[in-house]
Amino acid sequence: MREFLAALTFLTVTPLPTKLAEALWSSRVAGRALAWYPFIGLLIGGLLAGGVWLLGWSGLGTGVQAGLLLLLWVGVTGGLHLDGVIDSCDALFASVGVARRLAILKDVHSGAFGGIGLFFVLGLKWALLAELLATGAIWPGLLLAPLWGRWMLVWAAQRFPYARSESSLGATMTAGLSRRELGIATLWAGLVQVGLGSWQPWLFFVLFAPLTGLLLARWAAGKLGGGLTGDIYGFLCELTEGFGLLCLAFLGGIDRI
Repeated sequence: MREFLAALTFLTVTPLPTKLAEALWSSRVAGRALAWYPFIGLLIGGLLAGGVWLLGWSGLGTGVQAGLLLLLWVGVTGGLHLDGVIDSCDALFASVGVARRLAILKDVHSGAFGGIGLFFVLGLKWALLAELLATGAIWPGLLLAPLWGRWMLVWAAQRFPYARSESSLGATMTAGLSRRELGIATLWAGLVQVGLGSWQPWLFFVLFAPLTGLLLARWAAGKLGGGLTGDIYGFLCELTEGFGLLCLAFLGGIDRI
């Protein structure tokens, strides 16, 4: 239960008493909490699906519904990974060395690449949500995209060393992480994917999203001397979510050809 609560409070804006929240963040608990990340992603997807159901009674157009749904998505997560998108774009696309990239990732200021990246990620998500609302394929997208996005966090944290030597939240999390947590997280994600895929086999096409995330993680690690940071984890989560929605929207477009 401690690991579940740690994952829930970190990935969402769910409040807990201060003393309890502080007690959850030992390196052992924080690392083992990553096993729950895909499940938390599924809970987020379920909440978003409930939002779709409520918006369906509003009579609003799909564009407005998509915007409100995106607002709920950002609100329930506290925009946790969007800061990672900004910092990662500034660092990874800059023509500088590894040390300077790591310094950019720590900088609280955002640059042009970060602003463009944030605009692209949010704009693409809004457009894809509107497309899926129009085609009726929104429900599986909302369940699978957050699920695989948070699985990507676990895989990236376990697969690559932490890029900085100094103490940080990301370092604390990865210090208690092992293959056991990655295995449990993969089991969570796999069971949901197989369950939904057995109902609609075309949903297995969504697996291109985490596969793309794996390639992006390797590319980012190459830019940072072989390791990753917490900002990169958030960047990978957001892009994996976006690619998951894109896969389903692409399939809907093919059906209309």
